[in-house]
Amino acid sequence: MNKKEVEFLKKAYKKEKDAKVKERILMIRYNFQGDTLRDAAEKLNCDHKLVLFWKRRYLSDGLEGLKTRPKSGKPRRISRRQEANMKRIIENSPQKAWTTKRVYGLIFEKTKISYSQRQVTRILNRWNLGLSSGRPMYWQRASEEEIKFFGKKNILL
Repeated sequence: MNKKEVEFLKKAYKKEKDAKVKERILMIRYNFQGDTLRDAAEKLNCDHKLVLFWKRRYLSDGLEGLKTRPKSGKPRRISRRQEANMKRIIENSPQKAWTTKRVYGLIFEKTKISYSQRQVTRILNRWNLGLSSGRPMYWQRASEEEIKFFGKKNILL
């Protein structure tokens, strides 16, 4: 490409705040300065197909094409801040047994949003919290000595 395009990319690089977009601008700039796709990719430690992808996006959409597009999908009903607050409540709770019903109640109490039990389970998994419900020890359980005494002596039989 011409020198004006390279100068334009240099200025855009200096103005840009997003690190990902800056890297994409560098990909395009190196390629426009005469480097092959593979050379530009090697300089930025990425795959040459990625450089080609962003070059095509730049040529079709310009500088706006280098920005990350919004993801599709249904937006969250609870903000990340509300989720973090509820997770903190659960983790700092003196009572360690939190069932999905109790978490559902907490979510509804704090946000007035109703989730299904399956969705509450997904939220708990996302928080790296399993379904923990406290189970009492059976009071007539055998002691450790009794368990060892009645255990199998000969494993081969």
